Amino acid sequence: MFDLRPTDPDSRALPEERRVALALAEAIIPGGAGIRPADELTLKLTEEVTDHVSPWATKAFRAAMGLLDRAAVLSTGRRFHKLDRARQQRLLQKWEQDPVLRGPLTAVAFAFKFTHFDTPEVYRSLGGKLNVVQNLEQPRWLSGITPATEWDADEEIECEVVVVGTGAGGAVVGKELADRGYAVVFVEEGGHYRRDSFTGSSVQAHFDFYRGSVSLGNAPMAIFMGRLVGGSTAVNTGSCFRTPGWVLDRWCEELGTDAFESERMTPHFEKVERTLSVEPADLKAAGPIADLMARGCDALGWEHRVMLRNAPGCQGEGFCDFGCRTDARKSTNLSYIPPSIEKGAIVLSGLRATEILRENGRAVGIVGVDAHGRQLRVRSNAVIFSGGAIPTPLFLMKQGLGGASGQLGRNLTMHPSTGFSALMEERIDAHRHIPQGYFVEEHIKDGILINAAQPDRNFAPILFPQTGDRLMRALEDLDHIASFGVLIADDTANGVVYPGPGGLPIVKYNLTGADVKRMHRGFVLAGEMAWAAGAKRLHPVCVPMHVIDDMDDWRRFRELDMSASDLMLTSYHPLGTCKMGKDPKTSVVDLNHEMHDLPGLFVVDGSTVPGPLGVNPQITIMAMATRAAERISEVLG
Repeated sequence: MFDLRPTDPDSRALPEERRVALALAEAIIPGGAGIRPADELTLKLTEEVTDHVSPWATKAFRAAMGLLDRAAVLSTGRRFHKLDRARQQRLLQKWEQDPVLRGPLTAVAFAFKFTHFDTPEVYRSLGGKLNVVQNLEQPRWLSGITPATEWDADEEIECEVVVVGTGAGGAVVGKELADRGYAVVFVEEGGHYRRDSFTGSSVQAHFDFYRGSVSLGNAPMAIFMGRLVGGSTAVNTGSCFRTPGWVLDRWCEELGTDAFESERMTPHFEKVERTLSVEPADLKAAGPIADLMARGCDALGWEHRVMLRNAPGCQGEGFCDFGCRTDARKSTNLSYIPPSIEKGAIVLSGLRATEILRENGRAVGIVGVDAHGRQLRVRSNAVIFSGGAIPTPLFLMKQGLGGASGQLGRNLTMHPSTGFSALMEERIDAHRHIPQGYFVEEHIKDGILINAAQPDRNFAPILFPQTGDRLMRALEDLDHIASFGVLIADDTANGVVYPGPGGLPIVKYNLTGADVKRMHRGFVLAGEMAWAAGAKRLHPVCVPMHVIDDMDDWRRFRELDMSASDLMLTSYHPLGTCKMGKDPKTSVVDLNHEMHDLPGLFVVDGSTVPGPLGVNPQITIMAMATRAAERISEVLG
């Protein structure tokens, strides 16, 4: 194993492997223009972050560094840390183009960039500013949220409905049932964080607010899911898309029902949008990138629009994915949980559900464990599980439920996403504006969504695959960089989730050839838009070509025969792992969201949404949860 643990503060006494790791960090981020180079702190933080994501991530990180070190020996006869700076930089530049080594280099560089540029000193040197909130308001409903560690473990809680999860599925279905007079208890594994906790630190956000995972396959991707009161709605961009009509038509055909026809779903969409105060993003707050995208799209004859968002009055004062600093975004912890509490619901935060209680063949409650290892029991007439498309099937598998059809944990879609940046003549100042305030509508039906994707300063360096001096030169232009997200609808629902060692999720997912071609086309479309708007240089987030300086480069990029391993992807929108259907032989839950094999247990989250959607799924999940509350109420009587 590539051992990074220090044995002595004096670097001369460090193990050889740690010397190599430190040398790689220093070479990848050499600093300059007031930016501190990578150092021991970078290495320490990176280890902590990879450990937090998954032990598999740490092993992969160490293996990648070991491979690069061996490549240095084969190329030069010396280990990487024993080379002079100029030789190290030449090797990095060579590896960036090497079909075997560019993947490991990209992974190692991603990890170092993620942690280094988030350290306060470096973040400030890039123009970032950590959030400080004073005089935080104390509304009455806060008394309805109780950390599980403060609850008497000997006191069994009784209610009519217990909802596990407080995100787009759980908070909505729970609130709708509370409105109908049911006594509701919410159980949330994560903590309750308010806007004073959303400092803007990417590392802190991923430690405290996210549940991370990594898919295994021909294009490994990080998967990010919220783990706090509000779930992923509390750490997303607030983008609001209704389920496209052609997707609803597909559902009706596949499920043999008219329950999801547009006319029948419209009231649910409208109710969700009213509750969330959905409205078009303010163009001024969206920033210059909105005009840039409109200019490029108009030149190409494409449809384009201001993004609808659940953030009335948002002025772009922070990076939404790390938590809203102003409470402008009406995530479920602000829009659905408070009115639920006003109707008598309670929320137990920091309580991880471990068991479904069963009596006479029905679900009658849950057992949970708090941070101190104490067990709490919640008895109910019905249990609603809303953990998300990765945690929910894992939990059901551990309970021995839902497996008869062979569909539990299968049919996973990921909505793979990547980035694309352009150097513009005008100032963009991405970090001062709404991250996702504008999008291209033209290609959504073809499975390609292009939107503004404006990162904060501590996250922006990740969008540049370059390393070393080339990275630092690219960062000199940050004020003029326009960044876009490129997301594709999955060609097939081929992903699988199952428990690995220690109960950790193993997610297997492979891009098809059609997926790779679609992503390449998404890059090309984003590039055409940027060129039409006056771009001076392009920066696709992919391995084969990091920088496109002119039309000759652009022609080569357009003609690339990309492979899955050339792509650098993430996923924020996993769906579909608890298949819905009428037949217990081919599905996990029925059209009322009730488990086929355990009456009284319902699943209401992204796992029951048949992907792909081709758009952000927040509104879809919430509309489905609104409908589910109607159906569950009828079942319960």
